[in-house]
Amino acid sequence: MIENKIARNNEAKMTIFKNNAKPIASKPDIFHNLTSQLKDYLGWIDREILNQAEEFDAGVVPFFRYVLESEGKRIRPLLVLLSAKGSGGIIEDHLYLAVVVEMIHLATLVHDDILDGASMRRGLPSVTSRWGSEISVLLGDSLFAQALKVCCRLHPDIIKSVANGVCVVCSGEILQTRRRFDWNLLEEEYLKIIQMKTGELFRIPCELAARLNSASQSISEALGRYGQALGSSYQIYDDCLDLFGNEENVGKTLGTDLGGGKLTLPILYLYQQGSEEMKRTIVEIFENGVSEDWEKIQLWIVKEGVLQKTFQTAMNFLEQGKKELDHLPESDEKEYLLDVGNILGKHLAELVNAQSVL
Repeated sequence: MIENKIARNNEAKMTIFKNNAKPIASKPDIFHNLTSQLKDYLGWIDREILNQAEEFDAGVVPFFRYVLESEGKRIRPLLVLLSAKGSGGIIEDHLYLAVVVEMIHLATLVHDDILDGASMRRGLPSVTSRWGSEISVLLGDSLFAQALKVCCRLHPDIIKSVANGVCVVCSGEILQTRRRFDWNLLEEEYLKIIQMKTGELFRIPCELAARLNSASQSISEALGRYGQALGSSYQIYDDCLDLFGNEENVGKTLGTDLGGGKLTLPILYLYQQGSEEMKRTIVEIFENGVSEDWEKIQLWIVKEGVLQKTFQTAMNFLEQGKKELDHLPESDEKEYLLDVGNILGKHLAELVNAQSVL
């Protein structure tokens, strides 16, 4: 049973992700310089997100405040604001769109932690580790519903697009969950999954921000493609963090992809290019989850050039995204959107280079 494999792996995988990886920058800070330039808008968005907890019965407000008070990168609200400024300017509807996409993101994190068995999120105990999976499922569902209530302030076409986007995200998660421990998963199938489950929640803020400004279809769709490419690259970065990050720095449980049987891009590349003997060993490691064997996986990924290959795939997505911005007129905001990709690429390169001495 897949569930038994996951449970068996959970303990074995944890130690190396706390102590073994080379130190890297904390993920929540990587976009700090950009967010500081929009702090007044982002401050309003944060307050409005927190206010949503008060919409629930007083008996459950503390549960929602626990989720909504957590400090994140707010990259999706940042993308709303930058895309809005780059396509005509920020209006009130953009602020509510930012609230919506961030609440949807938070709902997906609550559900992710259930699926992955993660004990820590943003430096705090995860919802599922504090209150169990039953309450966590209901919290995540309620956050989705509340996000759509906020979304009702917006134009019906925007509401429909947000709802469609949530369906795409959930479909991507279902596809990934169905392919756990599936060694027949192809690279193109993996890429489709991450474009759905992660890229979509980057596409929505970029494209819909432009549509709220009545920007041309070419500009709106170009921003959407930029967002999806950025999100796909970000997911690959997250895949690498799960292997080589440091829990104390990153602020969340690492190694959950491995323990949960999620075949991320580095693992797929390693398996696909390995000898038959290496393939058998990789499968056995995933089946048994022995701590020392996870270290072997890390070493192979570096020594076999897999980490560098993964890095290049992520950078290819970033380059695709940058090309989409050619559709936008020159502006400071366009440069800031380019900076988002550049910052992500820089931190991914730092992560990769930090492992070169393994």
